[in-house]
Amino acid sequence: MSSSSSNKQPCLVDRPATNTTLVTVASGQPFSTSLIPTAVGNATKVFDVDAALTDTSISGAYIDEIWLQYTKRNTIFIDAQPASTATYSQSSTAQTVTLTGHNLQVGQKAYLDYTSGTGVDEILTVTAVTPTTFSGTSASSLTTSGDVSVYLPLDICFYLVSAGSVTNTNQFYPLFVASVPATYDNQTFSLTEKGVLPLINHPVVQAGANFGSANSSTSPKMRGLMLQRGQALYAAVSGATSLANGFYVNVQAGYY
Repeated sequence: MSSSSSNKQPCLVDRPATNTTLVTVASGQPFSTSLIPTAVGNATKVFDVDAALTDTSISGAYIDEIWLQYTKRNTIFIDAQPASTATYSQSSTAQTVTLTGHNLQVGQKAYLDYTSGTGVDEILTVTAVTPTTFSGTSASSLTTSGDVSVYLPLDICFYLVSAGSVTNTNQFYPLFVASVPATYDNQTFSLTEKGVLPLINHPVVQAGANFGSANSSTSPKMRGLMLQRGQALYAAVSGATSLANGFYVNVQAGYY
């Protein structure tokens, strides 16, 4: 795409860049403690915009999609991490699970494997949370309690690094966290569709359809990242234990 004084378009060189990287490495600590990895090796590079500064023909890159692909095909839950042991109490369809340090948010789903009591295994949609509990409406109407194994969401943080060689963890700058519920419908997880990638301004200001409005007077928005030459994108999973089965982090971009 060429640039001129009339259209004000960026000069994008036709150099498409699609990259895929298997990420299993954990940050070394839960993100509830800190997003920063505990060691330099606890994050994986997933996209490089000439961090070594050897390609003078590019100025940067535009990333318009990042999607995660689980390494296995599962029909019920994603078993990237072992299930967490918790307790539950159910009255009619009101279900409450007690699990200190859970990372669930309202609206997310979790697979529950009941190991005692008469609970029926299910995917529960979370309707309320506290630091030690989460609640939802069970598909079964029962009065029971006991132990349950919970498959919690996988939290993956993406970092910007502006150096060819990473020698200290303070070089990792957190950009955003993708929280992937460990249910079958999230085996492919688009950061664009889920609204995780940040908004950027369209290069041409014009009226048109926009978020939350059928006909907005503001500039249409797109999601993506603009990285300059010499930067790279890294990713790490929350926790101290690496994933038994990882996610391929797929990056679709173009150099300019």
